[in-house]
Amino acid sequence: MTKLYLMRHGETLFNTQKRVQGACDSPLTELGIEQAKLAKTYFDQEGIAFDEVYSSTQERATDTAKLVSGREQVAQLKGLKEMSFGQFEAQPEMLLPKFREGANSFEDLLVPFGGEDIRQVGKRVHQAVAKVMAASTAENTLMVSHGAAMWGLILELGIQFPSGVYFSNCAICQFEVAEDCTLILEKVILPTQDFKTYDF
Repeated sequence: MTKLYLMRHGETLFNTQKRVQGACDSPLTELGIEQAKLAKTYFDQEGIAFDEVYSSTQERATDTAKLVSGREQVAQLKGLKEMSFGQFEAQPEMLLPKFREGANSFEDLLVPFGGEDIRQVGKRVHQAVAKVMAASTAENTLMVSHGAAMWGLILELGIQFPSGVYFSNCAICQFEVAEDCTLILEKVILPTQDFKTYDF
């Protein structure tokens, strides 16, 4: 069966500073590097080797992909980039607008500030993933992306998450890819939370 492992990057400098990090970028911290190595340990122990490796065009994702895969070069996909937060980029997270009552994302609240609608982000990520998988013969594919981008994809696919579950650094979504490139979420693995796993 064809498998896609879509994961978030490791901890970054802006993560530690609680700064908004979407279209802007910052490097992995030492802890972020260790988190990526921890994710690699998981894949090694599971006997999972990657035929193809992709990342977003942002440094934090590319470096994570290299560490997890053990490769010096990985293919970059713009479609996997993080959501743009517009005028809030690099600003303290506390300045971000609050979710609407009952919402589980920013929805379109960032659009008036030059940011992206998370629903459009989800479509963008989905299209990028589907295009690669449709042309691929790989058995196991790794893609490293970002928290909001991954959440946008989950919303686009209509997948319901348990309350309180979110994409911590290096969180891994394991998908089965059907012949028509439909993505079926099988499990979410959280390496930084003692490899806690949620089955779907």
